[in-house]
Amino acid sequence: MTILIFVLLRSFNRTVNRLTKPVSVLFLISILISSLISLYLLINHVEEEMPLSQLSSVFENLNLEIHLNELTEKIIITLGILSSSIILYSVTKLRRQNGYVLYVISIGFLTSLLISGCLLLDIHL
Repeated sequence: MTILIFVLLRSFNRTVNRLTKPVSVLFLISILISSLISLYLLINHVEEEMPLSQLSSVFENLNLEIHLNELTEKIIITLGILSSSIILYSVTKLRRQNGYVLYVISIGFLTSLLISGCLLLDIHL
């Protein structure tokens, strides 16, 4: 979802500068929902490996799996809290000038890439 929003908002950067708070809140809610889902999975001790081909037929030819384990869930929760804190601080303290929307979009895009990477990589300690 964040990648789609990144592309749309990047193409309409001039008109979206008036929508800085709604864009920030949208990304904040999106990141917090991801963190809450990971927290739910962590509390319920959900650990499994699910092929992406079960979720969508687009991934049928690819050998990709989502790896859910305790470490991955903790990393996602930490990333979500950190990104949410940065966005919340930015909304309250920073002046919203040209480039602010791109700044928030970049934080959301980077967070979604890191979360996706954590889910697709098999991390064990």
